[in-house]
Amino acid sequence: MPEADQQLRFIGRFQEISALDAATSLTLTNIYQELPITHPASITEIRGRHLELSTCELQLAAIMHCNEVYLRSPHFDLPILGQMDSIDIRRGLVRLSNFCYAELQSENRETVRVRFKRPTNITIHCALDRISGVIHDISLGGCRINTLIRKGLEDAQEIAIELKVIDKTTGLPNCTRIPSSIIKISGDSAPFQMHIQL
Repeated sequence: MPEADQQLRFIGRFQEISALDAATSLTLTNIYQELPITHPASITEIRGRHLELSTCELQLAAIMHCNEVYLRSPHFDLPILGQMDSIDIRRGLVRLSNFCYAELQSENRETVRVRFKRPTNITIHCALDRISGVIHDISLGGCRINTLIRKGLEDAQEIAIELKVIDKTTGLPNCTRIPSSIIKISGDSAPFQMHIQL
């Protein structure tokens, strides 16, 4: 289907939703630092191939950071990704165009993934061995650790990861040891990637 025709079909769908007067039938989602930011939106204007929406200030800030936003509606089978053309924080408006269907990865996750501000050192306890690694993010379900050593880990039944995070209120390190299991180790040479289930 030619690109121009596809854009007109998206605009036609938005016009149908607007005609239904379904004020809260659109939901906007942005992924910022692995966290989903989601708020309802209402259609304020459709002009040419542009869609103007009204939403909250937090969602507008997320859209401004990402330059795009996912639109969900009970009227769509899949999320639609729209590119930001302009934004008016004071009036609470965003103007979008260049629409396409897209997969929203956060919907495939069972738990929220939290990204650290900077890569964090981690210690893997495997029997009597202590192996150093680096972690970039973590969720309630697991994490991925980069490590230079693979030997001894492949056959490990149980491990524990030790994570040190600075407590912002005291400025002191808070050390936590979490029992874990290895899902898989990938890579033919260092650094290896360990996929861990917590």
